[in-house]
Amino acid sequence: MNELYTIGHSIHSNNYFLELLTKYGINCLVDVRSNPYSKYAPQYNMNEIKRFLISNQIYYIFMGEEFGARRKDKSLFTNDYLDFDKVIPSSLFQKGIERIKNGLEKNLKIAFMCTEKDPLDCHRCILVARAFHDLEYNILNIREDGNCEPQSQIEKRLLDLYFPIKNQLSLIELEPKMDTPDLILEAYRLRNQEIAYREESSNEVIYDRVY
Repeated sequence: MNELYTIGHSIHSNNYFLELLTKYGINCLVDVRSNPYSKYAPQYNMNEIKRFLISNQIYYIFMGEEFGARRKDKSLFTNDYLDFDKVIPSSLFQKGIERIKNGLEKNLKIAFMCTEKDPLDCHRCILVARAFHDLEYNILNIREDGNCEPQSQIEKRLLDLYFPIKNQLSLIELEPKMDTPDLILEAYRLRNQEIAYREESSNEVIYDRVY
């Protein structure tokens, strides 16, 4: 089944988080945080959430090295920010993709977890989900209200955010050399620049956001 989910733990209680997972039959949670700890939601520190999930028959797998938003490899940066277009083809990220494929072949129903409530604010959507979406996986982003937002809807939100004029002008009038896929790609890049890890940024500011 080529279907994958994403979810942000925000400051949800463990029980509500479990409700969201069980609603969609998730039996494997893949943690894509580079640092699997939270100052503001300690119930999602790695040991605590792993213990809680296992007690509820849900696998917990940490894949922060493969899919995390912080990298030591300087070649993956453009100027001072982590460039997702460079991360996706990297060997470590590609190994992560193969691990997920293997999990799906074993009938695991997988959700990628990070911190942010809104997937638009998080690399789980703009980096990880995008990569699998480009491989033609069906991506569903679980929202805090229990509904799912398909990645195609995320892309519409990105277009509305960065190219609102497209709704008023034809693509030819807007930019003769850019069709909708080009605009979506550019919107992903712009979002990447806004949310990406920057070498001079503090970890707390960037990676413990729970809004």
